[in-house]
Amino acid sequence: MTDISVKIDDTAPLVDVRNLVKHFPVRQGLFGRVAGWVKAVDGISFGVPRKGTLGLVGESGCGKTTAGRAALRLIEPTSGRIFYDAVDIMGFDAGQLRRHRRNMQIIFQDPYSSLNPRMTAGDIVGEGLRVHGLAEGADLRERVRTLLLRVGLQADHAERYPHEFSGGQRQRIGIARALACRPRFIVCDEPVSALDVSIQAQVINLLEDLQAEFGISYLFIAHDLAVVRHISDVVAVMYMGKIVEMAPSEELFARPLHPYTLALLSAVPVPDPAARRKRIVLEGGVPSAVNPPDYCRFYERGCPRRMPRCREACPPLASSGPDHTVACFAVNPRT
Repeated sequence: MTDISVKIDDTAPLVDVRNLVKHFPVRQGLFGRVAGWVKAVDGISFGVPRKGTLGLVGESGCGKTTAGRAALRLIEPTSGRIFYDAVDIMGFDAGQLRRHRRNMQIIFQDPYSSLNPRMTAGDIVGEGLRVHGLAEGADLRERVRTLLLRVGLQADHAERYPHEFSGGQRQRIGIARALACRPRFIVCDEPVSALDVSIQAQVINLLEDLQAEFGISYLFIAHDLAVVRHISDVVAVMYMGKIVEMAPSEELFARPLHPYTLALLSAVPVPDPAARRKRIVLEGGVPSAVNPPDYCRFYERGCPRRMPRCREACPPLASSGPDHTVACFAVNPRT
């Protein structure tokens, strides 16, 4: 097999996703005839910075989780290219991909269903080490204990089963499992959304400490914009399988440009009873993901900036300032 690669640049993203597409078949009838395709992810590109965090936000069903899992090849993309450290992993066969798994891991949203109830915490955390032949015997047990201690648990927790832990503790087990093989890239798929607010802060601080200690790159998928702003270096906003805006975190929150981003931010609660924020209410309906329009997908949602041109073509993601890209004809009329 010939590797398709580009020259490695320390300033280049660790993970570079280009034109990623993932369509799921809709089957009908006795013989499962394909009657259509759900366009969950429909041609997106993004880069995850080295030792940094890309936040991926958007409402439920926009394709965030699908994009994250496709970037890891946990589900096979329909098309696109995925570069890890300048090597295109889409060309990997099963053996190469298996060996590469230790470099890319995931923390799942549900800290209970993602853990095998028949395995102890020690077995769960040590499974990756055994599969990849990184440790065995006493060395394996010692490394598992070290990992549990590093994520804020106790060494004797290795003998307990998932049902014996709280939600926050179970998520710490999931983090230890993801960390076990010393990956350089971790997809955090809404890792705190199922936790209490007080526990969310502890887990976020733990993720930041681990990133600083081990130089990990995160793709952080979340609904909570306050959390995304806190942890992310760059933020990408998704809507119906498309990225509609991307910018450095502080830039995006200080100067949001896409109407959908403005609507999302208007819904964020302000921690000040005296402060008033004008809520942007979207009165239109969400188009079908099976048959999305070939023009701007935000048009039918009641976009306040829509114009006749928006029904003629889908706006491309174009530059609107240093490191700030937006897919909107009203923002970039020359595109």
